[in-house]
Amino acid sequence: MPSAAHPISGLSPWSNKLLALEEPSDGSVLLVDNDVCFLEDVSDIPAGKVRTTICGRARVSDEQWEYIRQTTGLEPMRQGWVSLQEELKARRLGREPKVEPLLYFAAGVAWFRHPEEFAPLWANGTDTISRAFEGHPLQTFRVYGCDQVGFAVAVSQHGGLDLLPPTYNHRPMCFRLGLPDPKILHLGELGNLKGGMMPFSQLLTVWWQRRILRPIERLGGDGVCWPSSEEEAQILDEAASLRDRVLALGRDAGLDAFEFA
Repeated sequence: MPSAAHPISGLSPWSNKLLALEEPSDGSVLLVDNDVCFLEDVSDIPAGKVRTTICGRARVSDEQWEYIRQTTGLEPMRQGWVSLQEELKARRLGREPKVEPLLYFAAGVAWFRHPEEFAPLWANGTDTISRAFEGHPLQTFRVYGCDQVGFAVAVSQHGGLDLLPPTYNHRPMCFRLGLPDPKILHLGELGNLKGGMMPFSQLLTVWWQRRILRPIERLGGDGVCWPSSEEEAQILDEAASLRDRVLALGRDAGLDAFEFA
């Protein structure tokens, strides 16, 4: 959480990454959420001004974007993109995916060549948009105090964007799409399981079954995402193997000695 002296303190609980971005740096910076797991060396991320991945779904509506543009003058990049969720939905329904016209990102993994230039744009965008929605009928937690909407308009102002492939921000939806070779695994909602405190190995196993394996099995019945049971079985085997790899990393780090909610 930003300190009391920070301009968006108390407004955006997700903006703790801004503190890291504002730390003096002699070079580029890679910011990641605290629920990611590095599986490979990521020093091969190609150079660029800003690098990040697309979001799993479009979480800001057209009406909200238009209100932001009219009231603040801020807007995201006008570049077509397809969300991971929409890509999966299109496969299941056998149609072309819907293209979103305004670029929106998953800010959980982001690389910056000049962090000192991007940080004030990000903070100002988050603050300005949040305050514009105070008491407004279109207010949701995705526009009020959310760092991702501020990130989107900051990228538009800063320029120089290069999208990263999902391998650098591999989320549960990526498994359902059969996307290969994760280098950074994003374990979103890992700490939100019900059932009380449990060791990391048990927590991850339960989470993996609920968020990774079971959804793959459910999709296997429609015959669209994976035409054959052999292909489905291969994807399940690869997902289970990756789970075992993460469990081994947890054992090596002694994470079962800690309690996780």
